[in-house]
Amino acid sequence: MKKTLVAVAAMFAATGAMANATIYGVIDQAYESTKTTAGTVTTKTTKINNTWNGSLIGFKASEDLGSGMKAFGQYEMGVNPDQNDPSAIFNRNSFVGLSGGFGSVQIGSQYNFAFFNAITADPFSMTGTSGYAVGYGGPGNALRQSNMIAYTAPTIATGVGIQVGKALGETATTAALPTKTGDSTSWGLTYAAGALYAGTTNETVTGATAASAKTKNSTTTITYDLGMVKVGYGLGKTTTGATFNKGNAISFTVPVGALTLAYSSGDRKTNASGAEVTTKVSQYGAIYAMSKRTSAYLQTGKQSATATSTNMYALGLRHDF
Repeated sequence: MKKTLVAVAAMFAATGAMANATIYGVIDQAYESTKTTAGTVTTKTTKINNTWNGSLIGFKASEDLGSGMKAFGQYEMGVNPDQNDPSAIFNRNSFVGLSGGFGSVQIGSQYNFAFFNAITADPFSMTGTSGYAVGYGGPGNALRQSNMIAYTAPTIATGVGIQVGKALGETATTAALPTKTGDSTSWGLTYAAGALYAGTTNETVTGATAASAKTKNSTTTITYDLGMVKVGYGLGKTTTGATFNKGNAISFTVPVGALTLAYSSGDRKTNASGAEVTTKVSQYGAIYAMSKRTSAYLQTGKQSATATSTNMYALGLRHDF
């Protein structure tokens, strides 16, 4: 999936840096059709889209500092190949870090702990025709956290992973308004042993004022790989005072040679408008590996609430490099 970027590596070597640099990416394009019914009105839309995974190009570099320490960095840019839209360039990972016997620390924009935990039970990686088909509520369905310092502890027990994070809202404070709006603290705890994975995450985000309610996000996931099928189940929740967005989902992934079949089903419950609304979500998918780096896929999904429903399907091609 990845190959050495000769030009960048040569540049590092020319400056005397002993570094290992790579370039990688994904080009994903699909014909996507959507039909939405609200009451008696039905609308249809067809488009070319990044359906299974967002298209991207990225750069990674690492340097051996000696004594078991390593410096590393990543810069990843989203791309929209169907339109060559430059607006996606600055919406992905960009961080620098250090690792060693102390664990590892990353500073910058990066995936949050909730995302890594949630996707273990979602064969569609929080994307797809139905969009967040697993129905997780938190953290606000955001995938990444800006201005974040993330620390991963060294292994203290086999299979156990511990992460803690601090993100800065970067808002100005005064004596009259000392609240650091948007600052957040988070942690993740995971366990992986053989076919079993279990994880939980939690995040608390500071409100706009001292009197404002804090936003709290959490996810809990468990998966078990039976060989012929991988089963996953997850819960997610976001609350701000009395307002909530919560969900649960079950998923199945079935490998059949070069073909992988996937299914997820769940529901989301929200009360942002004062009344509780339940949205049922289901999604089916089939991905066929034409090679190690190229796959064709078919997806279909549905969202339905009290007065509205959305049906979508997509036929696409994905190439990794």
